[in-house]
Amino acid sequence: MNRDAVYPCRMIRFLAVALALALALALAAPALAAAPDTSRVTAGPTAFLNVTVIDVVNGTRIPDRAVIVDKGRIQAIAPASSVRLSSQVKIIEGRGKFLIPGLWDMHVHALWDSTVARNFLAECVVHGVTGVRDMGGTIAVMKLADARIADGTWLAPRIVRAGVVLDGPQPVQAEISWPVADAAAGRAAVDSLAALGAHFIKVYTLLPRDAYLAVLERAKEKGLAVAGHVPAAIGVGEAAVRGQRSIEHLRDEIEPIGAGLDTTRLGRLLDTLRTAPTWQTPTLVATRGKQRMADSSLIKDRRFAKLPAVVREDWISQWQHRREREKASYFANRRARFLREQKLVRAMARRGVPLLAGTDAGVPFAYPGSGLHDELEQLVLAGLTPLQALRTATVEPAKYLDQPREYGRIGSGIAADLVLLDADPLADIRNVRKVRGVMLNGYWFDRAALDAAQRDAE
Repeated sequence: MNRDAVYPCRMIRFLAVALALALALALAAPALAAAPDTSRVTAGPTAFLNVTVIDVVNGTRIPDRAVIVDKGRIQAIAPASSVRLSSQVKIIEGRGKFLIPGLWDMHVHALWDSTVARNFLAECVVHGVTGVRDMGGTIAVMKLADARIADGTWLAPRIVRAGVVLDGPQPVQAEISWPVADAAAGRAAVDSLAALGAHFIKVYTLLPRDAYLAVLERAKEKGLAVAGHVPAAIGVGEAAVRGQRSIEHLRDEIEPIGAGLDTTRLGRLLDTLRTAPTWQTPTLVATRGKQRMADSSLIKDRRFAKLPAVVREDWISQWQHRREREKASYFANRRARFLREQKLVRAMARRGVPLLAGTDAGVPFAYPGSGLHDELEQLVLAGLTPLQALRTATVEPAKYLDQPREYGRIGSGIAADLVLLDADPLADIRNVRKVRGVMLNGYWFDRAALDAAQRDAE
């Protein structure tokens, strides 16, 4: 995916900044930050001093660094004792704190409702998620988000978006899907989505074989990746060999094969996924939510009350349905399935299959923003190290997007998307929750600014 495939973000309209400056900044870099209360948001030359930099590429801690940012980019990294800064530079004291690259959630559904989009996107930034891959919504909400982000009304991370889902003539999720019956319709759908501003093509379970193959071919011609579910008429290995960029969720397409984790067949499949490469997005947090639907504590989560009403109502409805209609055996089977998926993720990591962190935010009890913290914890519980888990939300998304020199690490010339933590995430992945502040394209949101942005988006 080329650089133009990344969401064309723009800068916030700061109340105290002249229009001429805002326009100049908008032209300077393809990124954004926005918050109605801008009093605690900092732009311009900035330096993190005395901070420990987490090198997610090499897996090391680099203490007592100065990380200097200007014009939306990391300009330099040096020993803090060696730098001399002018009075024009904003200093962020990092002593005792840890700096990581901005995180990516590679499977969200935000762009299907305007209220949901505003809330979800803001929640991502508040929790250090500076980039998302939206896996299907509506074109109308996608366009509305473009406008609201451009005029500074919404706070949002970088967005890579599918627009809508391509599925068979009777789609599984009709409200966010375009029905595709044959190869001609598949090619036309890709052409339309490319023209409408989609950055990749999302395929789904019921897409006919000839349509799927036509979608792959036309998407390649358009320079668009294909991601999503593997249609029932296509094998997982064939999808990887033919060029599907990522496969989501494990459970429907790969999990049945992975039930026998020591089989030769599974080993061959994992080797195919590694060499293709075809990234896997396990979304363990979403799967875990399904096997816990009888748990009354789910709706007592403090985050639940902050969700948009349309999401709360949907989650409550599904929670009540499962509790009232499903037998204990249903939840036992779900639990067993989830445990198999944990083992499968561990096998993938050991075999070198590339993994992406994604939440499926929007499905029951997969929260926007903080849900990515949940997912990283689940990946560690499945057998990854904290470093490996962090890479699924930093290094691997950058590789997947063909942007390893733009995102996913802390280095000179890299986009200034950074998260300052109060504790070391390599020692305990749960420390990614301890967000002191977030920098998005060189704009610094301290804790007070993040809290204000979160309140505004509720």
